[in-house]
Amino acid sequence: MTHGEELVLRTLVFQFDGRVVEVFGAQNYDAVRYHVALMKEPCIGEPNRNGRSQVTIGSASFSIGADEMELLKPLLARVTDAIRATRD
Repeated sequence: MTHGEELVLRTLVFQFDGRVVEVFGAQNYDAVRYHVALMKEPCIGEPNRNGRSQVTIGSASFSIGADEMELLKPLLARVTDAIRATRD
C-alpha cells in the first residue's frame, strides 16, 4: 500500500489507504490484510479490570491498553466509515 496512513503502537502497526487495512503484529505476529468491501466493522470490547480492551479487525484480534486505544479509535472510525461506504 502506498500513500496511506500508518499508526505505530507498542507491539502493533496499522496501515490504511482508504480501501485496504493492514495489521502487523496481531496473532502470532503475522501481518493480515483486508479490503473494506469484504470486512465486518471493527469490534471493540469493554475494558477489563486492567483497562485493556479486546479489538477485532477482520480475523485479527488483539488486546490493547487504554492509552493506545485513544490513538487507535480515530483510525478504527475511518475504517468503519469506509466499510459503510461500500454498502451504500
